[in-house]
Amino acid sequence: MPPLVVLNVAEKPSVARSLAEVFAQSPGSVNRPMQRGEAAQVFCSENVRFPNLTRQGSGRPLPPNAGPDVPHTMITTSVRGHLAAQDFDSSQYGWSSCPPVALFDAPIETKYNPDMEPLMRMLKTKARTVDALILWLDCDREGEAISDEVRAVCLEGNPRLANGRVYRAKFSTVLPQEIRRALRSLGRVNEHWVQAVQARSEHDLRVGAAFTRFQTLRLQKKFEGFSDRGVVSYGPCQFPTLGFVVERWARIETFVPEDFWFIEMSIRLNADGTVANLNGNQEQQQQLQGRDDMPARGGGARGGGGGRPIHFTWKRGRLYDRLATLALYESCLEAREAVVTDLSGRPKNKWRPVPLATVELQKRASRYLRIGSESVMAAAEALYNDGLISYPRTETERFRPEFEHMPLIQSFQGVGGDVGDYATRLLTNNNFQNPRAGQNDDNAHPPITPARSVDPNTIGDPQQRGIYTLVVKHYLACCSRDAMGKETTLTVKMASEEFTAKGLMILERNWLEIYSPWERWSTGQGELPRLQVGSRVAPSSLLMKESRTQAPPPISEVELISLMDRNGIGTDATIAQHITTIQDREYAEKDNSQKFLPTRLGIALVEGYNSMGYRLNRPDLRREMEAECNQVAAGQKTKEQIMGPILAKMRECFERASAEAHKLDAAMARNFTRLGAADDTAVTLRRNFSLCGDCGGLMDLKQRGGGGGRQQQQRQRNNQNVRAPPKILYCSACAGGLELPRGNPQPMTDPQNRDQPFRCPICQYQVIRLGQGDGYTGNGYQICPRCYADAPAEFGGAATAGAGSFRCFNCTHPTCSLSGGTAGGDIEVYPCPFCQRSGNGDGKVRLKKTPRTYLLSCSNNSGAAASCQYSIWLPREASTVTVEDAEHMTCRRCSDGTKTVRRLKFEWKPGSVPPHYDRSYVGCVLCDDMLRQDMNIRLPQSNQVATNNRSRTAGTTNRSTAGRGGAGRGGSVGGRTTAGGRGSFGGGGNGNGIGYTNNTNTFNNNAGENGFGGGGFANDWWNNPNGPSVNTTGSSSGGRGRTGGGRGGGRG
Repeated sequence: MPPLVVLNVAEKPSVARSLAEVFAQSPGSVNRPMQRGEAAQVFCSENVRFPNLTRQGSGRPLPPNAGPDVPHTMITTSVRGHLAAQDFDSSQYGWSSCPPVALFDAPIETKYNPDMEPLMRMLKTKARTVDALILWLDCDREGEAISDEVRAVCLEGNPRLANGRVYRAKFSTVLPQEIRRALRSLGRVNEHWVQAVQARSEHDLRVGAAFTRFQTLRLQKKFEGFSDRGVVSYGPCQFPTLGFVVERWARIETFVPEDFWFIEMSIRLNADGTVANLNGNQEQQQQLQGRDDMPARGGGARGGGGGRPIHFTWKRGRLYDRLATLALYESCLEAREAVVTDLSGRPKNKWRPVPLATVELQKRASRYLRIGSESVMAAAEALYNDGLISYPRTETERFRPEFEHMPLIQSFQGVGGDVGDYATRLLTNNNFQNPRAGQNDDNAHPPITPARSVDPNTIGDPQQRGIYTLVVKHYLACCSRDAMGKETTLTVKMASEEFTAKGLMILERNWLEIYSPWERWSTGQGELPRLQVGSRVAPSSLLMKESRTQAPPPISEVELISLMDRNGIGTDATIAQHITTIQDREYAEKDNSQKFLPTRLGIALVEGYNSMGYRLNRPDLRREMEAECNQVAAGQKTKEQIMGPILAKMRECFERASAEAHKLDAAMARNFTRLGAADDTAVTLRRNFSLCGDCGGLMDLKQRGGGGGRQQQQRQRNNQNVRAPPKILYCSACAGGLELPRGNPQPMTDPQNRDQPFRCPICQYQVIRLGQGDGYTGNGYQICPRCYADAPAEFGGAATAGAGSFRCFNCTHPTCSLSGGTAGGDIEVYPCPFCQRSGNGDGKVRLKKTPRTYLLSCSNNSGAAASCQYSIWLPREASTVTVEDAEHMTCRRCSDGTKTVRRLKFEWKPGSVPPHYDRSYVGCVLCDDMLRQDMNIRLPQSNQVATNNRSRTAGTTNRSTAGRGGAGRGGSVGGRTTAGGRGSFGGGGNGNGIGYTNNTNTFNNNAGENGFGGGGFANDWWNNPNGPSVNTTGSSSGGRGRTGGGRGGGRG
């Protein structure tokens, strides 16, 4: 039997090289020359012996007697991180294609980066000829997600690998012994971890994209400078990180200093260590000084020998009342001497550190080495790739019992300097002690430890050198004994006031020796004098002092990392990235002392959202999300179970923010200039252009960036559609500006009274008509400047909130003659069945209004990239059609656990419906047979309507011949002929419709708008894409219309 051919895929090229070196060292192996593949290096080693893959897959080490090792051919290559990313379809869900709130429900696509396509092709090619796949990606959740991506690509190239031939290697270093151990304990991809990463990614994409678009588009239309700034991003981890910085800044800004007073006392020692001005039994004092249970004189750090003072702390600490402090101080002065009330000593240890995890590495590197967290992780990653330290992204703070410390410590004996000397001492005189166990363990990686002993001075990069030295010293300190000392506390009393002094004598430094100069054990005042209880001593100094409270300092990087870790903001691998992001986005700045201060933008964003009641800068929401993801990773919940409730809560936050966006505006206005207020950034085109709805004054028409120059104005006069800088309506009285969309703006006047402006009934601003110009080539439309910037949610603005696209034809105001929207247009009537069957996205059927009638149309049936042609035309007899998101409007017959179908409310025109209809009617278009038959409502069928492009395969063009009629809809499908449509035999237009039929049905609708010739129950239609289950043959030629006269013809 020939050896199995195995494809090994690592996460980085350096790891692939290390793996290939280990494989080449296998006894009897044959190493082939390295090849440069299409996108990565490819290594090949033959006759690499390890346990047969067919006996592996559990992830548990095989016992030594599990069987002989067998030869394998090992092909090794690498990727460069993630191959794919999740994103929205830009053609349907781009910045200008949909409101931001739609992103909470929009379908997500997995897209492969273009620069990864050569790598994907190479992986598919290599996978075709192999028998098995071993994934050597980083052993954390993110590495598990990349493993899933690599597995998917390789399965496309070789589907045979799906039969249990994909293995997962678990390792923490690229040392030979670790790789050989991994080859004996191969497991599988952890699907729970993959789902947890995907859940977090989807949440962050939806929430981050929605809030980013909302605040970016709004600020660009409201304030100067944001059009050039670019994206004003929001991130579910980034924003709480900023919140910690702003919260500390707010404490500093609101801090009010207070004066306080305190009493300070000290005594002075003589040169021989005795106390000056001591009154008492000298014999007892000498006996006390000779006792063995008290610290010996001369030990520890005495700090200066004879004459040094011993400072006492007032037990009250401080008082904020000067007179009260003065009264107590005077009582002490009158007492003149202090009485010793207590002298105690106890052993005191300074514990050695626990093993090093990622977060602690970042904190210590920031504190000791002044290296930023992201630079720390970059340096640690480089050291790991070079095989100098173990995997640097870990939460584990304890070693496994089988970890061999002695060989690793012995390897450092050959390193010069203090590291080698300390390693030698550690291995003698029983100085070694097993490391302490910390609280955290991710069950994936050991703590960060040195993997190979080298002289730190041989590492060229200074940051890598510092990180390696820190890792080595920390590990050696973990294997040491605790530092030991004795602490003495002396308490004296003057009048009614007590004072205490503490001293420390270090007996054994132990781990502190190797951690120098970073860790110190402060001895304070060193050894205290040993005084007898009851003896009296006259203070050498007794002072009443005044001071005042100090504001806290700006938050340091160490504090910020600690807060993020404690509150679950990010992971050990991403904390550094989030800290860098708030700096890159210019929300916060870091000074040379590693302390952070927020910028104006960071302050304004946090204050704006806080004023809405939802404190998005607080870590609560993110902590809850991370807890849910942890349950998914543990297999206790599924991704589907957690995403619904979490996204619903974040959507509620978003809708609240959209409704109260004026509070964000107010916070921004305290830090930034309103749009149009600065003369150096906008040129006035026309003064007193239109009415302001807030103050009733006249607004000026301006243009950004000097767009009103002579050349630009001349081009506009020549009707050249040049895309000009945006125009602004600016009210000097209100000190606010409103950006206009592209086009040539003209203020509208009332059609009934040309001398009066046409005002928006919602906000009283004068309506503006946009015509061709400035790059706009359409037929023109109207907007209210205020509603365009702040879409009114109660009049249809919820569907476009944040998109900056609310025009008069979107408005549902009942009295405005320009409003063209429909109430409930943003509510899903039912899921689009065409999109569900075709897998063409999560389409939603919604109610829409045209100039002539209403229709139900798929949400994917709009724009230039419409991908679904689903639509149902509703009867013209309805004066209004509405839909409500209410329980009583749900159709019980059509709704089930997978979908909700809502009924429509029709208000009929007088005299337009049969007598058995009331003026109002509520019905379901899918299952209400009477409504569909009487009103001639036809349901589309997927075998006659294209769902992947804009062409319509069902229906022909029938020409109307006489009388009154509109554009009729007719068709000829499957042997059935429909002569006309709504305008058939009525004249006027062409019947350009869609014929929806089943080949078993025959209809001939020559006249009568309500002629009925087909149907079927909704549920049958939903489940049967080829047509209704009812086989009907009919001919309708009557109805209300008359052939050749009024509204004739049926719908084909």
